Amino acid sequence: MRIIICGAGRVGQGIAERLAIEHTVTVIDEDSQLVERITQLYEVRGITGHAAHPNVLKKAGADGAEMIIAVTYSDEVNMITCQVAHSLFKVTNKIARIRSQEYLKPQYKSLFSQDNIPIDLHISPEVEVSESILKRLETPGAFLTANFANGLVNLVGVEVPEKSPLVDASIEDVYSLLPDTKARIVAIARDKNIFAAKLDETLITGDRIYWIAPKSNIEHMFTIMELLDNSGRLVTIVGAGNIGLNVARKLEKQNHMRVRLIEKNENVAERAAEKLNRAIVIQGDGLDPAVLEEAGAGQADLVIGLTSDDKTNLLLGPLAKDLGAKKVVSLINETDLINIRSNIGVDALIDPRGVTVSRILLQLRHGRLSGLQTLENGAAEVVEGIVRETSSLVGMELLSGDLPEGLAPGAIVRDGELIELNERVRVGDTVILFAEREMARKVDQLYRVKPEFY
Repeated sequence: MRIIICGAGRVGQGIAERLAIEHTVTVIDEDSQLVERITQLYEVRGITGHAAHPNVLKKAGADGAEMIIAVTYSDEVNMITCQVAHSLFKVTNKIARIRSQEYLKPQYKSLFSQDNIPIDLHISPEVEVSESILKRLETPGAFLTANFANGLVNLVGVEVPEKSPLVDASIEDVYSLLPDTKARIVAIARDKNIFAAKLDETLITGDRIYWIAPKSNIEHMFTIMELLDNSGRLVTIVGAGNIGLNVARKLEKQNHMRVRLIEKNENVAERAAEKLNRAIVIQGDGLDPAVLEEAGAGQADLVIGLTSDDKTNLLLGPLAKDLGAKKVVSLINETDLINIRSNIGVDALIDPRGVTVSRILLQLRHGRLSGLQTLENGAAEVVEGIVRETSSLVGMELLSGDLPEGLAPGAIVRDGELIELNERVRVGDTVILFAEREMARKVDQLYRVKPEFY
């Protein structure tokens, strides 16, 4: 497939990294240095120019492209790019990043349609990240939570703490602690590696384990494994931009939550105060211990760093922990900083690029997959798909070794109910699988075709 990515910033780089493996990708950006960098990092073609200009799109091959992904920093450029790609070049699949919430209000829901602005999928990183944070608060103790099978099961990521009953236990031992829960550990991330879980694998302190489990059983599971964390009664948020404000607005609607918001910029702080009802807004530097103390960080169950500066968000870890905060979660855009979190007191990271890339990959593979979540900065993914008559999954026993190396079974849903993984897969089942990055193409083939898979 020929794909054009408009925008060579962090999100564009993340998309190019994933798509260049299987597709012919051209990247457009006005910044020649960004274009040069992305072409050096990945096997993509680079064009320097304005993404919405017809001559630039033509040079990039828009007249033969099947998909255009507009993720520049300007909503308006992204929208016009999709309009030009549709009107002049008949590009069939158009994706745009839309950051301003003004365009996304319910009363304007018809704006993005074939009759108006022809965008097939619009992505708001602010909304996606906000929802990701709120999902984590629904599952205390997890650093990642994602819904699958229409909310019947969850993917949860948990780090193995010191003195946990999970330390030095094999996965088979863990299952013996959790009979009848239908929970599966699908993957283990250790240091910079992530791999499909096997029964004889022994867990160690610091492992990041990924579960697929019925949503109704997770609290019980976490209690048994001593992973339950009741963080979430007093939440201190640093950063009142679109993400911070959105999270604060959602949290203040929950009666059991007390929310305090810190914002350095006076105008942004005033805007936040006008839009919030119960949350307290404090204008000041989130790295000032006195300001943090005023905002209750020392007594907070959770401190969330949501500024636009990664270093500020990371430095919140030691500062808030020194004051007494129970848990710190930080937003990180620069992936090179992700691996240092545990050394400076940050309990979990939010990767907005990963959230955006997951949505785009799902759109690209629409028809084969019905759900997708990337893991560990794109090193692996969990996918969900409905099994068709032509699928290689039909008749498989997922626990018997039928799956290729690098894949792990997560769940089978049949007629709206989770069934045992030792049953053979049938047409119409929803199957959830973990796939190491190198297996992404083969996992697509499992859902799509039957012959010659191996």
